[in-house]
Amino acid sequence: MLSRIFNKLRNSLVVYHFSTSFKEVGFCVKILDLLWKENLIRGYTKKNGLITVLLRYYDGSPICCRLTILSRPRDRLYLSSLDLCRLSQDFGVLIVSTPKGIMTAESAIRKGDGGEILGYAL
Repeated sequence: MLSRIFNKLRNSLVVYHFSTSFKEVGFCVKILDLLWKENLIRGYTKKNGLITVLLRYYDGSPICCRLTILSRPRDRLYLSSLDLCRLSQDFGVLIVSTPKGIMTAESAIRKGDGGEILGYAL
């Protein structure tokens, strides 16, 4: 489901759409909250099971230029908090699923948790 969300956002950013819409999935609100807190999207609205995401641009180019899935159903990628420290400088915003919930790599490092790397946004 995360791959569908990222593909929809990525395709809308490539063709410079103002917003995009998709069906609401259980954890997609948490992912959109992370993207909003990191200023990669302008916001989102929920209405009748449909989520509309407002995309963010700066000087005519998208702020979020790369959305990539790292962990797939057959190839799960788990990292400890120490490995997250080493890896977090190379990517933009790493999205991590920890036992305490879905969060960015920076907040997972602060809490001392590792987990599954879902993807990253740059």
